[in-house]
Amino acid sequence: MALDFAVLSEDETSADIVSLEWVQHEVLIDLAEQNKLMQLLRFEDYFEEVDLVPSQLPKLAEELDLVKKSTAPPDIVEFANKLAALIVVAIKRKQKLSAVPD
Repeated sequence: MALDFAVLSEDETSADIVSLEWVQHEVLIDLAEQNKLMQLLRFEDYFEEVDLVPSQLPKLAEELDLVKKSTAPPDIVEFANKLAALIVVAIKRKQKLSAVPD
């Protein structure tokens, strides 16, 4: 089971998805707690669906940049890069970003 971060396609028939596995989630949330990254901490409950509207996404992107600059493991940095790219898509489409346990 993964926590999928998704943005619907423009025709809303499919979604662009970035997945976060359980072990990665624990590491990411630990980093978020240590650095008081409030947008990332919204995803603390692995089993809860969370939506972020476009106006919240720039702050999340800033927090991901901090994660990438930290001593995060390579797989967390890779996830942060992929999620940052997905945020760009969501902002461009003026759509929300959803985190959905799958």
